[in-house]
Amino acid sequence: MERIAEIFGLTDFRTAVEESKKEIRPYNKVSTNIYKPEQARYKLVIWFKDGNRRIYYSYDNQYYNKVKHTDEYNSLVKLLQLMNKHKDKIKNAIIYATLDKNKLTGSNYNVNICWLNISGNHSENKAVTFKVEGKNNILDLDRLKLYSDPNLIGK
Repeated sequence: MERIAEIFGLTDFRTAVEESKKEIRPYNKVSTNIYKPEQARYKLVIWFKDGNRRIYYSYDNQYYNKVKHTDEYNSLVKLLQLMNKHKDKIKNAIIYATLDKNKLTGSNYNVNICWLNISGNHSENKAVTFKVEGKNNILDLDRLKLYSDPNLIGK
């Protein structure tokens, strides 16, 4: 599956889920700087069993040779990895996407991408696919609007 996706450039939600299950490198944060992005395509909201709630935004910009590119596929994979990392402490977790072109963090995150609850039940939006525009790998918003289940799109 990995080789087929590599050859044909297939990137959809199934490949994002499979890639998020891979072993990640251990990372020990040493900086005390808390960075909050100004723009994010996705927002992960986690309600923990102890009653706390945490909101994580995606980091969509990737830098290669000091040139900025938008990679919304990779940012979704990282949020899925974060959700899997905390799955034994989660009461409920939902990844939302915004359909706003500017994708500011204050915009309306109203499309449900993935959902996980305390008993391990999960659902995912089948209309999630990605397209390549130049050197950017972005979420296909037109397909998401058109083919998403109406119950997964909020007001």
